[in-house]
Amino acid sequence: MSKSDKNSKLDLGDAYNLGKPANHVEYYDRMAQSYDDEFVVEHQYIYPQIVAKHFLEMSGENDQPVADLGCGTGLVGEHFADRNIIIDGLDISPEMIRKAREKCIYRNLQVADLTKPINDKIGKYGGLISCGTFTLGHLGPQTLEVCLMLARPGAFCVIGINALHFQNEGFGDFFENVFEKGKITRPDISEVQIYEGNTSTDSIDVGNLVSFRIKQE
Repeated sequence: MSKSDKNSKLDLGDAYNLGKPANHVEYYDRMAQSYDDEFVVEHQYIYPQIVAKHFLEMSGENDQPVADLGCGTGLVGEHFADRNIIIDGLDISPEMIRKAREKCIYRNLQVADLTKPINDKIGKYGGLISCGTFTLGHLGPQTLEVCLMLARPGAFCVIGINALHFQNEGFGDFFENVFEKGKITRPDISEVQIYEGNTSTDSIDVGNLVSFRIKQE
């Protein structure tokens, strides 16, 4: 049985079918207090660590400040805690933002709907990271295109995308298109496990880690 079939108070079947932004707010506000213990621990959710590790290993000193897209309770940000890197968090759930703030990691935390441009932050970031935000029932390529507006030329980006969602929503075509238009460098795409010890080959339990730079103007 794959991790996605495990019972939890945070039911992945529900999470993968949220759809509208209002549904995300209600669901993740309700789950915020128990998320780290009842989902992360029970499911051995290592995806945030992998995304953070890749960014930290591949980025340079100028690739900041960093925007954590869909930061949730700050699971990716935790791995920046002992680094001299400025990181901000953006999430649609006020309660998730509240939990992230308790960790004292982020410079700024903002409740934000990533499907809409955040005008005061356009071109402000030297790095973008995301984990668990571009997945089934969540955000697609159109929203990622909006999020890329937050990055300045040369910014380094590491975006984790659920492999099944990547296939279903046409992320491959999206990345090829923005690359051919000269907006990003050719993306490097690698498969990573979302859950520790998971031997399932089901693409719903696999993440596509996509890294690239915003092209210089």
